[in-house]
Amino acid sequence: MKMTLEKRILLFSFLILFLTIFIGSGMDIMALRKDQVNALNLRSKGLAVALKSNIEKVINLGLELKDMTGVSEKCREIIEGNPDIAYCVVTELTGKVLFASDPRFMTLPIQESQKEEARVGEEPVYKRRITMKVNGSTNTYYDNAVMVLSPYGKPVAQAHVGFSEQVVFDKMKGMVLKTLFLLAISLVTSFTLIMLFMKRYVMQPISLLLKGVKQISEGAFDTHIGEVQVYEFNELARNVNIMSQFLKNRDAEIKKNYQDMERTFDELQASYRKLEKLSTDLERSEELYKSLMEDASDAIVVIGADESIRMVNKMAEEFFGYEAKELVGLPLTKMLLLLNIGNIPKVHRIFREAAEGAHIAEEMQLSRKEGGAMVAMLHASSIKSGSETLVQAIFRDVTREREIILNLEKSSADLARLNRMKDSFLGLASHELKTPLTVIMGYSELITTDLADKVDKTVLEMVVNIANAASRLDNIIKDMVDVSMIDEKRLQLKVEDIQLNRLIEASVNELRFFFSMRKQEVVLNLDESLPSIRGDALRLMQLLSNILGNAIKFTPDGGRITVSSSAKYLLRGPSGSGEGREHHLFLEITVTDTGIGIDREDQLRVFDKFYEVGNIQEHSSGKVAFKAKGAGLGLSIAKGIVDMHGGEIWVESTGYNPERFPGSTFHILLPVTPGLNEGSTDYSRLLR
Repeated sequence: MKMTLEKRILLFSFLILFLTIFIGSGMDIMALRKDQVNALNLRSKGLAVALKSNIEKVINLGLELKDMTGVSEKCREIIEGNPDIAYCVVTELTGKVLFASDPRFMTLPIQESQKEEARVGEEPVYKRRITMKVNGSTNTYYDNAVMVLSPYGKPVAQAHVGFSEQVVFDKMKGMVLKTLFLLAISLVTSFTLIMLFMKRYVMQPISLLLKGVKQISEGAFDTHIGEVQVYEFNELARNVNIMSQFLKNRDAEIKKNYQDMERTFDELQASYRKLEKLSTDLERSEELYKSLMEDASDAIVVIGADESIRMVNKMAEEFFGYEAKELVGLPLTKMLLLLNIGNIPKVHRIFREAAEGAHIAEEMQLSRKEGGAMVAMLHASSIKSGSETLVQAIFRDVTREREIILNLEKSSADLARLNRMKDSFLGLASHELKTPLTVIMGYSELITTDLADKVDKTVLEMVVNIANAASRLDNIIKDMVDVSMIDEKRLQLKVEDIQLNRLIEASVNELRFFFSMRKQEVVLNLDESLPSIRGDALRLMQLLSNILGNAIKFTPDGGRITVSSSAKYLLRGPSGSGEGREHHLFLEITVTDTGIGIDREDQLRVFDKFYEVGNIQEHSSGKVAFKAKGAGLGLSIAKGIVDMHGGEIWVESTGYNPERFPGSTFHILLPVTPGLNEGSTDYSRLLR
């Protein structure tokens, strides 16, 4: 593939820029390296001169160099104060090390030193590069040494201060990276500017001209190349535009001779296709209508404008018991008489209204040919067949449906009557039983307390059993009264401010004996930031006692019951559309147990009156015994109390399993302000 002009120019520009910037940057890096070495040499020289001065002061006091102490410590101070310096060493003139900042540098290689030219008043310095093996690795060092003179001006030792070549490399690394980054930025910027210049002033005009010439060569003579900023390209574009205009005029003259012929041909062809399509659609519609009519599951009869039978389908033959040849051609009145349809004038009016465009649905009774009455639903509507208006009548057998509806209505009425009887019996039984039960409990208490010492022990035990049974019956009657009052919406709430957490704790403490008796663990997870709510404390205690008692009964010995409280905002308001719905604060109580669980189909019915989950034969009779059998009113009362407070209650469980104990969780939602839910509207007048 040949390389384009643009790519060649850009590649050449890139190479020139890269080489120029790379060479310049390399020279800058070498200069920077030299400056770094000179700076470190200068610092090493200064440190060596300072060390030399300190040593000479001690020598001037008459102390021999080798007898001095503290020189190694001075060298270490120099190294600690200058992290770039690798070592500080004092040697004899023969090269033997007398003092060193680090034991690793006790041996310095002897090499020739280059004496630096010193200005007047400055100390001459001997420089050299040495290679030493330290800690198993070989490194190169820059050594700077100054002569230590005796009081008579005679050299007696050398003070060496050196730095590693690695220090120079480390310092240069950041500078090199910075230089390379600047090189990349400069290269990208310069190359971008050149690329933009090339695209704008060279390649863009060439591409514009090339595109225009290509369009003209393909027959687009209306193509006009706009003004180009480069003079030479602009002249070329002007000449191309003149050529395209000339070609356009010639092409217009050639096309003009064919346009009329093509237009006429297209019109004829379109008319033919339209006629052919209409014919095909008409045939298809007729076939489709006949097919639908014959295969329809309803009886279809087509009546003409003269009120004669034009067509009947197969289902109509089965429906009426007459063959098509017996019905087709008959007047409408004759067919109605054959089918024994009453109120024939009304049926005639229905067909006339349908012929005028109305859609009529009417239920009527008719008789089949072989006998037997049936109920049919008639749907009549008009259809067009050319210029004639026909009426299509569809008869559907709804005899069975009417029977089912009548049976359902009768069953519904019977159920409503039974429900009223049940409610009446519930209220009557609860009130009628309460009076004699009160007498039984009163006399039992009198015998077991005041007359206990006058009664035989055996009789006393029987009276105690009677009192216990009466007490259980009294609780059931109280529940029946509560259910009756809830159903009749006569139960009144005494509303006050309530701390829900304290109410939960009181309910748990009230049942603490039963938890202990069943060896069940109670866990409270209460959110102490909950606000107070408005409600009836006594009824809410009854609600919690019923839910907790239910958890105790259906959780095995040694199980765990967890009670939690929390707050959450929920969207509540009018049902239906989302308009008017707002977020309100609710307090949620959850009671989770590790019991036998509840089947999914029972989870909605457990709140019904007298409904008990599971097999009745498996239940025991104790109040809190495992799977104890109750009257089935506790959860119904709990739901009624929650509804009266404007809240919600439901249960969640993975299913019933008395072996694996999947457990259940009861959720109770109570609004901070009562009366938010639709279900609580009927009770709002009872709050006081």
